[in-house]
Amino acid sequence: MERILSSIDSALYRMGYTHSDVRSLVRNQVLIALASSIGCLVAAGMKPWGWSFAAGAVLITLNFFSLAKFGQHVVTMTTKGAIASVLVRFYLRLGLTGVALFALVVWAGASITALLAGISTIVANFVCWAIARYAGSNVKEA
Repeated sequence: MERILSSIDSALYRMGYTHSDVRSLVRNQVLIALASSIGCLVAAGMKPWGWSFAAGAVLITLNFFSLAKFGQHVVTMTTKGAIASVLVRFYLRLGLTGVALFALVVWAGASITALLAGISTIVANFVCWAIARYAGSNVKEA
């Protein structure tokens, strides 16, 4: 397992995810989305609910890929164009996500609850990351 995680981390580093925390968040999101999507597809018997869940998980994972990579870039920006760049990318990503959700619900007939459950994989990722960070810290409160 450690070897698989290391190879995923190496691939993400080559893709431009240079900050270790960002890399671990992206890696964990991919793994959580993949595992939960496969689990839902198997549990749902390859029915539309499982595919809708997987679509939501893929959508939020792609969205997070973009956000995480751009977030690393913005942190190092010192020019006046940083705010405009952030706003343009945010609204572009928001618009594309809205179009994708519309297409999935209206044209593909995806289950809204399954899509939302798939999208919530990002919340599970952040919770797991925060718990791991808190458990690994040696800070003691008085």
